[in-house]
Amino acid sequence: MKKITISLFMILLNLSYLMGQQEKTTLSGYVRDGTSGEELLGATIMVIGSQKGAITNLYGFYSLQIAPGSHRIQVSYMGYESQVAEVIAEKATFLHIELKPADYALETVEVSAIAKDEKILEIGSGIERVSIEQMKKMPKLLGEVDLIRNIQLLPGISTVGEGTSGFNVRGGGADENLILLDEATVFNAAHVMGFFSVFNSDAIKDVKIYKGGLPAQYGGRLSSVLDVRQLEGNSKKLNVKGGIGLLSSRLTVEGPIQKDKTSFLVSGRRSYMDVFTRLSGDEELRNNNLYFYDFNAKINHKLSDKDRFFLSYYSGNDVMKLGDLFSSNWGNNTMTLRWNHVFNPKLFTNITVTNSRYFYHIIGSHGPDSWDWKSSILNQNFKADAAYFVNPNRTIDFGFQTTMQDYLPGTILPTGEESAVNTIEMAKEYAIESGAYVSWNEKFNDRWKVEAGIRYVDFRRLGGRQYLYQDGVKEREAIIDSLSFSRYQTMASYDGIEPRFNVSYTPNRTTALKASFHRANQFVHLISNTNSPSPIDVWKPSNAYLKPAQVDQLSLSFVRGILNNSFELVVESYYKDYRRVVDFKDGARLEFNETLETEVLDGIGRAYGLEASIEKKEGRFTGRISYTLSRSERKVEGINKGEWYRANFDKPHDLSIYGLYKLNKKWDFSANFVLASGRPFTQPVGKYEWDGMVLPVMGDRNAHRIPVYHRLDIAANLNPEGKRGSWSFGFYNVYARRNAYSVFFRQQENAAQTEAVRLSILGSAIPSVTYNFKF
Repeated sequence: MKKITISLFMILLNLSYLMGQQEKTTLSGYVRDGTSGEELLGATIMVIGSQKGAITNLYGFYSLQIAPGSHRIQVSYMGYESQVAEVIAEKATFLHIELKPADYALETVEVSAIAKDEKILEIGSGIERVSIEQMKKMPKLLGEVDLIRNIQLLPGISTVGEGTSGFNVRGGGADENLILLDEATVFNAAHVMGFFSVFNSDAIKDVKIYKGGLPAQYGGRLSSVLDVRQLEGNSKKLNVKGGIGLLSSRLTVEGPIQKDKTSFLVSGRRSYMDVFTRLSGDEELRNNNLYFYDFNAKINHKLSDKDRFFLSYYSGNDVMKLGDLFSSNWGNNTMTLRWNHVFNPKLFTNITVTNSRYFYHIIGSHGPDSWDWKSSILNQNFKADAAYFVNPNRTIDFGFQTTMQDYLPGTILPTGEESAVNTIEMAKEYAIESGAYVSWNEKFNDRWKVEAGIRYVDFRRLGGRQYLYQDGVKEREAIIDSLSFSRYQTMASYDGIEPRFNVSYTPNRTTALKASFHRANQFVHLISNTNSPSPIDVWKPSNAYLKPAQVDQLSLSFVRGILNNSFELVVESYYKDYRRVVDFKDGARLEFNETLETEVLDGIGRAYGLEASIEKKEGRFTGRISYTLSRSERKVEGINKGEWYRANFDKPHDLSIYGLYKLNKKWDFSANFVLASGRPFTQPVGKYEWDGMVLPVMGDRNAHRIPVYHRLDIAANLNPEGKRGSWSFGFYNVYARRNAYSVFFRQQENAAQTEAVRLSILGSAIPSVTYNFKF
């Protein structure tokens, strides 16, 4: 009897404990900017007097569990005044909070909306947030605020040279970066052959780049994710801003259609180099044309506290014409329809449909022998993401997505009456890529946090023609037959599991030790034998011969806050193991080649490095010093005698320094300096004469380097008090360094010797002045 009584007592204790655990209610809602209504991403919500808290997600939503009763809630976000709210929560409660931008004293001014302890508190490593306000104050080429150029100042991110599109992350190729604008894929993020990016800073709300420890929700690329979010439109009042520069002008209008419910954003930017050429007295120059434009638009509608709809659009284009020789245009169009729905205070969902198109169009010789060249890529994507807030310490994220991919490799059509160009029509290529994921985020205590996820991917190459080769897949020499597949018939398929893992140990509020691992597959290849992507490069989906590339990345990091976290020291190391990476054969012909798989080979790769940075985040002077020591190598049977060789973007040393000094309320000054190893190139080691021609004998692939790259830029910004206009002045490449873009070899005139010639894109100091306005 005694044992039964004790057992019943223990059961009642357990039931009482469970009931006590269940006596919780949920507090959830959005955190917004009080002046514009924009959601604030990464805002902190804390229950005063407890350790309970939450952080807003990518859509500004938060959820946390509290005991029924009265509570004081503190909400904070860097660059905004903290707010304390009294909450009486007897049942599930929605609390939407609006914060006002802080009016900082000069001595404690912040130029970033990024919390100074964010890197310590977040679980993942290799994550960088870009401050839009800081970016606008930094030196600019011809006055253009450029996102891609600014992220190259971050550790582990580089470029192969001046005037190149794309960027390289931790020893990966430029095609290994997934670039998203409001969740839609952007294939080529460059204007004017890489001098400027397609992102208009006046239309950008938030930028985050993942270099390692990729969250399970992202897939399809090997090296990084650049996630760019557009502004949603001011829901409080009409706002107009813009700028007039030497190269281009921009204008942004945003405001409420129905206050606090429906808002809009319209933003445009256009260069006007073509205007100056038309005014030229030189007839030949007047017949040339060069300009670019961007157009961003967005509508944001709050149907209720639980439902929000977003429709965003982007269109960008480059137009170039060189007399009667040729004309071309290339660009991107993206559209995103998004629905946020709160099923209950614990379950948040986001449904997104996107449409992305990249294209280029070239017209050759505007005369009787003219021709027309077109190519495009179309991606149509559906994705559903959900976050389930189990309790303040545990969140489960899950979702799936599928993307239809259409590739038009290229068509050339003769358009002139006397054109000698033959018609070439490459067959369209189709594919469907799908993925599903689940991720578990757990905070065990104040010290240990873990994010573990898994992603399943499936790729199917649909339709088209598959050639069969006499000596099998490896040799691919003589075609003996071909197989034809209908539009929706599977030609080749691949699938795989991608584990993702992040762990963080924070012994105190100033120190964090982190480790991360992720596996990723990439099913589309950028086939190029140039040193950087160009508008006419070939994107090729995997097929029976071109298998998907794969990488495993392991990274370790140490984060230390110094002097009350005013300084931040970050040291990260990484190792990347590549499989099935693609490189071209010597003398490969890549354009208009239906048997492209015969011109490329696949092999293995490795990239490893150490990144170190120290950043000062507050005060009159802010800035950052970053240094990266790294290697990136490839090993492909049939290239370089089967030995390891340097990747085209291998740059062992990369140093960047930038700083911003706030002199007073009117003036601030900024500067940045970059120093980096020259990229590798293949140098001839001899020559021979054949049929009257002198031909080079090429040495080992990428065994030599172009000269070291270095550059200094400066800027000054004037913000007159009480006025709505401001001025930005600057010099790009202050000491007129002629940095080499490439080195080529040519026969000297009237001599039998060969000389090396250094090609420089920019060789002088370039001034800029921009007038910015806002009202």
